[in-house]
Amino acid sequence: MRWLRGHEPAAALADHVAARAAWLTGQSSWTHSLLAPHQHALLDVLHERGWAPLRVGFPWTADAARGDYRPEPLGAASIRNARQYLAAATDRGFAHDVARHLQALLDRTSSDLVLLCGSAGARMLTCAVPHLEVPAGLTVHAVGIGPAGPLPRPGGPWRVTAIRGEADWISRLLHRGPIDRIVPGDHLGAARGAEVRHAVVDLVGAPRPTAPQVGSR
Repeated sequence: MRWLRGHEPAAALADHVAARAAWLTGQSSWTHSLLAPHQHALLDVLHERGWAPLRVGFPWTADAARGDYRPEPLGAASIRNARQYLAAATDRGFAHDVARHLQALLDRTSSDLVLLCGSAGARMLTCAVPHLEVPAGLTVHAVGIGPAGPLPRPGGPWRVTAIRGEADWISRLLHRGPIDRIVPGDHLGAARGAEVRHAVVDLVGAPRPTAPQVGSR
């Protein structure tokens, strides 16, 4: 998609860390990927438990972080997300573009990476997986939050869990995989509640301890 190809992985905002948490969702705006307050709130909780938060959404670049956050009109945001969902299901070029940006994130995380896959983010991750190389020693925790479409198969470096709102008929229709937790809310509302924050923390826990570098004290 044209908006994504304008973002270069070389401009990735992610620095090199041991354990990171980041949001992976479809983009509601073509001009930025600034996070909503409830998305920051979940990163805040994970930060308290040792995860380094990435405070911008996919594709995690400097261009995506420009401007000031404002909610997009629901109708326009829904159409854009639906286009990305369909592209992830049918467009090989889109899958490669998603993978390029994900690879930059994987390469800059050494121990544990939490990907909070909201709605279409589940299918976006899954379409990219065949084109990714997970670095040795890295565990990727893919957490579907109201997943629309499949999540990656668990196994190897992939730890996969899913959370769904009790009134989320969109996820119920589009995601056929197992659901680990049910929380209050519909497709949009479930991700905003305190219950989803508790569920994510319980499912992913704390990052693994990392060995001190040689020469450190």
